[in-house]
Amino acid sequence: MARKHALLAGILLALAFTSCQPQRLLEEPWIRNVHVTLDGKQTDDEAYTEVLQLRPNTNVFGTFPYVWLYLQAKPGKTSGYANWLRRIGERPVFWDSSLAAQDVEQLTLRLKQDGYFYPQVSYQRNATRRGTTVTYVLGRGTPTEIGSLHYLSMGPGVEPFLDELQANSTLTDGKPLLRMEQLDEERRRIARFLQEKGFYTFGPEAVHFDVDTLGHPHWATVTVRMDNWTRSSEYGTVEEPHRIWVVRKATGSWPATLTLRPAGIERLPWITPGKPFQSSEVQTSTAQLRQIPAVQSGRWQFAMVQDSLDATLSLVPAPRVGITWKGESTALSGIYGVQSSLDLFDNNPWGGLEHVHLTLSGGLGAQWADSSALFNTYFLDLETGVQWPGIWGWNEAPVQTASTRVSVSVGRQYRREFDRLALRAALHYQWTDKKGGQWELSPTDLTYIDLRQIDSTFYQALSIKSGFQDVLLLGPRLRIVRPSVQLGRWERRTEWTLESSGVLTDLVVRGLEGSGPDVRTLGQVPYAHYLRAKLDMRWLYRGTKHRDWALRTVLGELFTLQNTPGLPPFERAFFAGGSNDLRGWINFRLGPGALPLAVFDSTGYLGSGTRKLLFQTEYRFPLSGSLSGALFSDAGNTWLTSRNIGQTTSPLLQLPSIQERVVFHPARILEQSAWDAGFGLRYDLDFFVIRIDWGLQVYDPRRLGNQPWFRPGEWGQRSTLNFGLGMPF
Repeated sequence: MARKHALLAGILLALAFTSCQPQRLLEEPWIRNVHVTLDGKQTDDEAYTEVLQLRPNTNVFGTFPYVWLYLQAKPGKTSGYANWLRRIGERPVFWDSSLAAQDVEQLTLRLKQDGYFYPQVSYQRNATRRGTTVTYVLGRGTPTEIGSLHYLSMGPGVEPFLDELQANSTLTDGKPLLRMEQLDEERRRIARFLQEKGFYTFGPEAVHFDVDTLGHPHWATVTVRMDNWTRSSEYGTVEEPHRIWVVRKATGSWPATLTLRPAGIERLPWITPGKPFQSSEVQTSTAQLRQIPAVQSGRWQFAMVQDSLDATLSLVPAPRVGITWKGESTALSGIYGVQSSLDLFDNNPWGGLEHVHLTLSGGLGAQWADSSALFNTYFLDLETGVQWPGIWGWNEAPVQTASTRVSVSVGRQYRREFDRLALRAALHYQWTDKKGGQWELSPTDLTYIDLRQIDSTFYQALSIKSGFQDVLLLGPRLRIVRPSVQLGRWERRTEWTLESSGVLTDLVVRGLEGSGPDVRTLGQVPYAHYLRAKLDMRWLYRGTKHRDWALRTVLGELFTLQNTPGLPPFERAFFAGGSNDLRGWINFRLGPGALPLAVFDSTGYLGSGTRKLLFQTEYRFPLSGSLSGALFSDAGNTWLTSRNIGQTTSPLLQLPSIQERVVFHPARILEQSAWDAGFGLRYDLDFFVIRIDWGLQVYDPRRLGNQPWFRPGEWGQRSTLNFGLGMPF
């Protein structure tokens, strides 16, 4: 029977593959592939591929589904269905000799801009039964190099800086000439350097390059010329030499509705009067203004008064009081229901550019497996906080933007198994460094979990009992987000999270008390004691027509210390499954490792671990209007370590057969990792995205030894439907 299902699946796959090959319906001129070879080697360098006018149709796993969809709309048909097919599909690309000739001209110009003045460019056309392949052949030849380099100023003010400009030049002898990106960067470098010295009127447009190749086709004399600035006067255009401008005074201008006391005025990002103009100081000030919630917009205006500059900071205040509401439905973590939040904010309530908010969040839900009531789960959370510009206690912090926030909250989580209160207070610092990195530091972050009640049967099934008791989490937390790095069509984003709890507290308590029990308390409440690190790396390849590839890797490690033997508090453990993770499983129903499915079904076990690996990939494509689709696959899991097992008192985890399945070991990573694949829909409402993902459990480590691979006929019991807001990553 299994062979018949496999044969049927193979036939369906072959039919789908062949149906997406447009050469069956098109004539020979259809363009299947376009390649570029550079000095005999094929290249995907966007410096050359992006200038091409003749581009092939989108290829997905060797097929051309978008061309196939377009061809399903019969010529002359104008129905809504036919127009929809044409809109989401792609018109076939046919051979066009005029476009190929334009590509040759553009590629030749591109090579000359790279410093190859005498390139050879041509194209080859290879037509087969499966379509036409066009190959552009590029031969760069000998580059024209910089033989000598000179810097020249048309005015006396810049002359004292010429030697320093030339010493730090990005143009050096022996490098290929006229690479446009390099020349533009040199223009910007010169402008930045001189604007930092006080030359307010100097910009990149004042830099020009004179090139002399007379008699030497592969060798050139380059003169970098800095022209004077021109201004309009009553007598016409006047040319004046550049000079250093000093900021005489800096004042503010804003409407009376923005009432600022002295502390608020001091918190504004002022530039320093009495010294030469600096563009970096103005840029930093403008960036800081954008991060102040009480300011809608702000900018510096400069007026030339005789030999000096008068600077004016113009502000437009943000609305004083406002309210926002967010709502969503959810089917996460085995819970279905609705949740909402109401946020009331006040900007500049005390005249110090503060931002105060009061947020009430709540939700109702029920567990999938419980039909005793429509809603038997709810949570409520009330949070308030105040934020103001700058880093409290460090006024001269060397950052681009910064803010300080103090917040307190109280929340209640009720399920049929337990009832808990959570009280939290924290001090947060947020800033952006000069390279664009975002930092969030909480030097003091205190959370108290008060367990009001818990079902005894549920408690006996828990391995992480430390998470279901009264507990204190106290320690610093640091989150670092590196700015997105773009290389061609690729974007990369990296995020680190580091935190600890109870480290300093434990040193103080054990130092004061001396000998005592292994697990110490504060006010008769045990405090959590651990170190935790997480790395989240994301890549995005932006294709044409909003067809993108997204990838993500997550690595996590949690190390428990003396006062938290065995397993960490439930709140800080790593979990697998859910709408942003392994989408074939609901949260808490997978891991650690290959923990058998029977354990989950019989004990109500909540899966978690102290080590996490996750790999995700997703292909995103438009469907119609604001609706888009995604094909995705996720792989990974959570694990425990031998150290965790040795310190826990859980009877379940003391069984040798269970330990072998849940403890991390490099040789068992593949067989203990979950793997899913699925399809998703996203609807973009501009201000947020509604998302539905259906994930199929391709490989389930919980079933190890008992058919872990998916088999036809198991669609219902081995798949999960997730709802969420926003992209998963």
